[in-house]
Amino acid sequence: MTSLAEQVTALARAAPMPAVAVCVFDRQGVLARAVHGVADLSVGRPAAADEWWDLASLTKTLVTLPEVLSLVADGRLALEQPLAECWHRAVGRPVGGATVADLLSHRSGLPAAVPFFRTLTGRAAVVDAALRTELADQPGVVYSDLGFLLLGAMVEDLADESLTVLARRRTGLHMGRAPGRAAATEHCPWRRRLIVGEVHDENAWTMGGVAGHAGAFGTLQLVSSAARSWLAGQAVSPDLHAAARSCWAAGRDTERFGLGWWLTPTRGLGGPVAGADGYGCSGFVGNRVWLEPSRGYGVVILSNRVHPRRDARAPFAAWCDRLLAMLATEVWSQGDSNP
Repeated sequence: MTSLAEQVTALARAAPMPAVAVCVFDRQGVLARAVHGVADLSVGRPAAADEWWDLASLTKTLVTLPEVLSLVADGRLALEQPLAECWHRAVGRPVGGATVADLLSHRSGLPAAVPFFRTLTGRAAVVDAALRTELADQPGVVYSDLGFLLLGAMVEDLADESLTVLARRRTGLHMGRAPGRAAATEHCPWRRRLIVGEVHDENAWTMGGVAGHAGAFGTLQLVSSAARSWLAGQAVSPDLHAAARSCWAAGRDTERFGLGWWLTPTRGLGGPVAGADGYGCSGFVGNRVWLEPSRGYGVVILSNRVHPRRDARAPFAAWCDRLLAMLATEVWSQGDSNP
C-alpha cells in the first residue's frame, strides 16, 4: 500500500511547474511533505527544503488579515466601521465610506487592480493613488488587490510599525526580499530581468516590496506553520476566527468570501471534492493554501508557476485538483469532525 508521503512525493515529481513544495498537515503536525524541481532554470539549481518562495497574494491572509483582526481584538477597529472613522488618510476619499469588513471581503467597490507601477514610484504615492481610486457605481464582489493594499497601509499607521516587523514577529515571514536562496519567478517584461528573491508583484515592488496585498516570502516550514495555526483555530481569537470563516460576500459564479479567505466553492480552489466548510487562498505565482476544518487537515502548495514566464494557469490548476482529490480520499478523518 502506498503511503501518503509516497503519493505526495510522486505528485510533486509530476508537477507541471519548474519547482514545487508541498506540506500536508493536521492540527497536531505535519503528515507529509515534498520539495521537487528546479528553483532557477537559468542556473539549473534544484529547489531546497529551506527554499524561500514569493507568496504573492498569500500575503493577504497570512500577513495583513491577522494584523487587521488583531487591531479589532484590541478595540482599535471594528469590522463594520467605515475607514474614514478609524484612519485619517481615508477621510474625504472615495473608499472612506467602505467598512473594514467591506475591504476584507472584497465588496468595497474597488477594482481588482490598477497598474500604479507604470506611472508612480514609492509607497506614499501608490497608497495615495489607491485612496483616490473611484469605486464602482454599483458595488459588487470583486477580488481586489487594492483593498488589501490599503488595509496594509492602515495597519502600519494604526500599529505604528511596518508590516515587515509585524510579519516577522507573528510568523517569521519576510517582506519585500527573501533573506536566503529563493525560487526564481518571472522574467519581468517591465523590469527586463529575471526576478529572484524580490517580489514579483509590480505594485508591491514599486512600494519598496512591502504591501498589504503582496510582498511576503516564506519557506515551506514557515508558511505551513502559519496555515496550521488557522486550521487549529489559534491564529486569532475564537470569535474572530469564526467570523473570518463565515460568508460575508457572495458574487457571480458561486464566489463566496469570508474575511480575507475564499470559501468553498469559489473558483474551485479547494479541488473537485472540497468540504462544505473548506477555505483558503491562492497566489498568482503558483501558490495555494487550502484548509478543511471538518476533515481535520490542510495543505500548502508553493511553486514558481510563472518561471520563466506566465503561461496558462490550467496545468497548475489541474495538478492542484489531483493533489486535493487524493487528500480528500487519503487523509479525510471521519473521527475529526470539530472545526
